Amino acid sequence: MEECRAAYERARRRDARTVCVCGFLVMCLLGGVSHFFYDWSGENAVAGIFFPANESVWEHMKLVFFPAVVFFAVALPLSPRLHNRIYAAFCATYIAAGFIPVAFYIYTYFAGKSVLAVDIVIFIIGAALGFAVAYRAFTVDNSALLFWLGTVGIAAIMCCYLSLTAFVPDFFLFIDPSDGSSGLQRKALLMRELEMYFTIR
Repeated sequence: MEECRAAYERARRRDARTVCVCGFLVMCLLGGVSHFFYDWSGENAVAGIFFPANESVWEHMKLVFFPAVVFFAVALPLSPRLHNRIYAAFCATYIAAGFIPVAFYIYTYFAGKSVLAVDIVIFIIGAALGFAVAYRAFTVDNSALLFWLGTVGIAAIMCCYLSLTAFVPDFFLFIDPSDGSSGLQRKALLMRELEMYFTIR
């Protein structure tokens, strides 16, 4: 009996490692590519809800969240041995997305400007931290409390992304430093600038 339990535990940890490594790769690859989805869609408003619509820090947090949601929606049903699956998904997304603004504002405070290479490293480190915590959640005992924490947490983050892109607070996290726009305003600003340019001409 003990041998069977030990074998099952090893298999669970192996599954957890596989899911976390694959999730990390998917988050990095899909997250990087999804940076361009809004532009490729012709700046479609629906695409702007799910993918970065400008260069604000808030919009860049979407590079983490939605690729993770897609990955976990596919991977978790295929991994029945894992524990606390919803909570682990919440941890991966929350920690990875939360790490981005914290690290970004700390280093730009001292550097005085943003550096693309550093931003990419921050994104990768955030993804790694998120899946490291997810691995821990996958391999501890199941908990009803963690299930509900994960469910409510994911729902809350989803609601924030769905609402705050369209109804943007007047807060620096949401402002595009390149042109001062926020949310889905970039196209409208561009059109006004073009109209003013041709009117002057």
